[in-house]
Amino acid sequence: MRILLINNFNSENRLGGVEHYLYELIQYTEKNNSNLTFKWFGKEKIKTNWIEKFYHKKITAEIIQEIKAFKPDIIHCFSIGAPVTPQFMEYAKLKGIPIVYSFRDYYYICPKNYMLNDKNEVLLKHESALECILHHQPKRNILFDTLLHFKQSHHKSIIKKHIDYYLTPSENLTQFIAKHFQKEGQTLANPILIEPKRNSNSEENYILFVGRLVPEKGVLTLLKAFQNISKQFPNEQLWIVGEGNQLEELQNFTKYNNLKNVSFLGNKSREELQGIYTNSKFSVIPSEYLEAYGNVIIESLSFGKTIITSDLVGIKDELEQNCVGLTYPFKNQKALEEKMIDLISNPSLKTELENNIPNYLVTKTFAKHFSDLVNVYEDLLSRKS
Repeated sequence: MRILLINNFNSENRLGGVEHYLYELIQYTEKNNSNLTFKWFGKEKIKTNWIEKFYHKKITAEIIQEIKAFKPDIIHCFSIGAPVTPQFMEYAKLKGIPIVYSFRDYYYICPKNYMLNDKNEVLLKHESALECILHHQPKRNILFDTLLHFKQSHHKSIIKKHIDYYLTPSENLTQFIAKHFQKEGQTLANPILIEPKRNSNSEENYILFVGRLVPEKGVLTLLKAFQNISKQFPNEQLWIVGEGNQLEELQNFTKYNNLKNVSFLGNKSREELQGIYTNSKFSVIPSEYLEAYGNVIIESLSFGKTIITSDLVGIKDELEQNCVGLTYPFKNQKALEEKMIDLISNPSLKTELENNIPNYLVTKTFAKHFSDLVNVYEDLLSRKS
């Protein structure tokens, strides 16, 4: 079975969770002698003008050539929109090739992707274009937001017309996609991507954040909470892994408030992250926008470390039901402080949460994920025949 994976970016630019997942998917297939052959089409991170964001003629032609040469049985799309635009789907449909689309966030529900209005209320549905442009977060300028909405609407109509099946990582996102796209699909949870080191000693000497340093990730709220934590627990440390356009602001806040126990580590390789997760006390995921999933949650749990997350992560309910971590209302600095104090000052609570992790992770293995994915592919091909 030949599967063409199409994503904005390629394996040389593993910029985020999607790229890392695709890399691991191909590696897993090769190691386990699967009868699947994956080929990944993606581009380098290049600048595009607004016309190319709507329709990138050159890249569309490249994808069509790839389809002709590779002759895939199925095309599986991930994060596309720029530089890769979805017009290639029309050619694939003419050739009778089934298309699967993995939705990883809420962009095709609300193009601003936060799923919050200007009152910090979570959107339970997407209103009109005007409502989105004027009142949904984040606000930029009216011209940019208008163009963004038209681009999303144009691409959404193409995707809706041509895909055969969809996948999402959380039940919450599945409900939105089912309503907006009216296609068959299912929830397929993200798997564990970083395997813990065996026989490693956990020193548990720092609190950990891993992710992009951008406002929507809530790192500033975390720093403000830690500012008070460090007064009560002067030996506690906070390690921040990642880079982004908010780095300077966060460093300035740390310097101005004399937070000596905060370390900015920059981006780290997957191998380096193994050691960082292993020796951490727990992870904090303080997201301030509606996240479809949150790979860092599963990564931290896979190392036996409990987590604190805001209530905007897509798997909040299952985390609470399985008692593997704590949640708090997003942007609520005081509530975050209280949860951090709970884990720092109450070792028995932390141990109780960590003891529940193994049972929760049984369904998150890469082998289970891969088996479910193959079933999706085989089912689509059986319908075609």
